[in-house]
Amino acid sequence: MIEEITPNRIANAIMMDSSFIGYYLIVEGKKDVKLYSKFIVEEKVKIEPAFGLEKVKKVLEILESRGFERKIGIIDADFRNILGIKENINGLFVTDEHDIEVMMIKTKALETIINIYCSKKSINVFEKNIGTSIREKVYSLGKEVGYLKLANKIYDLGLVFKPQKPDGKQIKYSKFTCSQTLNFLGKDKLVDTVINYSNNKSENIKDKDIILEKVQEIEKNDYDLLQLINGHDLSNFIYLLMKKVLKSKNKMLVDFNSVEDSLILAYELDYFRKTQLYEDIKNWEEKKNTQIFN
Repeated sequence: MIEEITPNRIANAIMMDSSFIGYYLIVEGKKDVKLYSKFIVEEKVKIEPAFGLEKVKKVLEILESRGFERKIGIIDADFRNILGIKENINGLFVTDEHDIEVMMIKTKALETIINIYCSKKSINVFEKNIGTSIREKVYSLGKEVGYLKLANKIYDLGLVFKPQKPDGKQIKYSKFTCSQTLNFLGKDKLVDTVINYSNNKSENIKDKDIILEKVQEIEKNDYDLLQLINGHDLSNFIYLLMKKVLKSKNKMLVDFNSVEDSLILAYELDYFRKTQLYEDIKNWEEKKNTQIFN
């Protein structure tokens, strides 16, 4: 079970592995492993998932306290840049955008997967009807959920947005997004959906009126969009778009996980090399006289 894989257990396994003399890259989860494994120098780097952002930090701290230097970690920024949170852990790096999914969706990897799953004609008709690009449409939906998630984090509204276990029941995005047009159905339906999802998962859910009031407070601020939107939300909207709106018949398109796996396949090294994350790690590599990424 993932929950039984503690930071101490991961750190112990790393220190006991005397057969490997390279660096260990500690990441949040399996999808991070899939993405970053495309770009590492394989003979010099091993990737270990810690199964959680806080666990990545804890593994690095444990290894640091034991004098183990051959480690580096990458975590999603989440709302850190909006909230001004700076991490001060040796060898820990943070994504440029909210998370790795946003990092990928901002590139041509998005167009690549949409063109694979959907016909060019249906894509063109949809974009003509909405008067903007698919990316901008998805961003606008992600912003609505982003405001709610940020309000929840700042004001402790008691809302829950994801299952405790990876295979648990997910929020149904179709309850607040039209499956025919991909139009947002309003804040009321969004908040109702999340409150209903949070029932029996949280003991301190605030009243709906309070939640809507706090969201309005959040909306008054001019946030960097790519720090506000969440990649898992975007993946769900992209899935709805391709499956329900653009009527993709591709059997590989099963759910939002299919979207994220496809983005990983389509995301190229050249895209990664343009990130601040890549540049920061390259500067760190020079100081350490090692190489993590190609």
